[in-house]
Amino acid sequence: MRCCTIGIMKKRKFFLLKSPGSFIVSLLAFYFMLPMHAFPDADRVKNFPAQVEIGDIIHVPTGQKIPQSALSHFFDCASVLYVGETHASNASHQIQLKILKDYYERFGSNVALGMEMFTRPYQPFLDRWIAGEIDEKKFLEDIRWYREWGYDYALYKDILDFAKEKKIPVIALNAPKDVVDMVRVKGLIDLSEEEKMLLPEIDTTDFFHRVYLEKVLPAHAKGMADIGRFDTIQCLWEEYMAQTITDYLSSWEGKGRKFLAFVGNGHIIYDFGIPKRVFRRTSLPYYTIYTTEFKDGKPSAQHLFMPEIPLEPADFVWAIAPPEPEKKRVYLGVRFQKREDRKLAIEKITRESPAEKAGLMEGDVILSIDGKSLKNAMELIHYLQTKHFGDTCIVEIDRDGTKITYAVTLFEFEREEK
Repeated sequence: MRCCTIGIMKKRKFFLLKSPGSFIVSLLAFYFMLPMHAFPDADRVKNFPAQVEIGDIIHVPTGQKIPQSALSHFFDCASVLYVGETHASNASHQIQLKILKDYYERFGSNVALGMEMFTRPYQPFLDRWIAGEIDEKKFLEDIRWYREWGYDYALYKDILDFAKEKKIPVIALNAPKDVVDMVRVKGLIDLSEEEKMLLPEIDTTDFFHRVYLEKVLPAHAKGMADIGRFDTIQCLWEEYMAQTITDYLSSWEGKGRKFLAFVGNGHIIYDFGIPKRVFRRTSLPYYTIYTTEFKDGKPSAQHLFMPEIPLEPADFVWAIAPPEPEKKRVYLGVRFQKREDRKLAIEKITRESPAEKAGLMEGDVILSIDGKSLKNAMELIHYLQTKHFGDTCIVEIDRDGTKITYAVTLFEFEREEK
């Protein structure tokens, strides 16, 4: 395309001398059309090194590899560093842990960590965890990890353990579920004035943000109304997280701190997610790191260099190994009733599940498992994640006032959708 540009400039040389206005108009028109058609995916990736190995860090604007030690030089320049992740990829989280440790070594107690995985209402429990006031079991119960986020806690355990050890503040970034559900149902226009007060300023006008969502979410693009609603929800998530970061950095506790944000890659790619929205509010300098799998020297992320988006996808791309298959969780195959006494009364049993095979019945109240008394469903879920397929658990139940013990063998089964 450089040759085409030169050719046009030569062809327009006469007009440059005699009619500069015409030349400028023509040149501007050419460049407005250029980004949408001139950079196919393969051409833009050619700026990367010919050989990219797992663990390589590429500075996207130059296409140069840099060592991790050189990356740390950029830390001083940025008030906010966004480190993207593939949620189910352990490799992504290990990179986040490396950067967190580097940040702590460089800046000590002047570091704060924001995480997408937590919604704002759970901030008090995060504070108690960092302060060492509750153990891991209580922490997971309080934040309702498996219901609110759902990914294997082991993926995030090292990060949160390090934050707790070093007393690094962890900030819950995300919007409360009830706020998201409210907007999902009503949209933004039909909200009451009281409901609007629950929301940050939300900008849904970014053209390339919409283009990106239309390309990466074909299942939501059945009609423009569908993609429009999803675009609104995505903007809500990103504006809420951006406002949380802004509020923290403006507070007495956060002012002047170096802020790390661990969020999904889709919220930082091309900057139009969280980074642009924080910058709109603060004008603080930042960098983005996109972690992605590489195959045959090329990034496997389909949307890392979209020809429709003439923007740099990130400041740095960090090559990671292919994602490991998500560990399958162990379940009994029961759903509990919501009761005021909080007893674990079985409302429904999944067909062909360990619970059904063992003989448990709807209406049974689970009292203990392997001799451990249970206060709520989270304790049961947490305990089951320490077990393996093939293990047998002793489950004590109360059936109409009679205590009965069952041996339940755990195995894989097809879970019903909620």
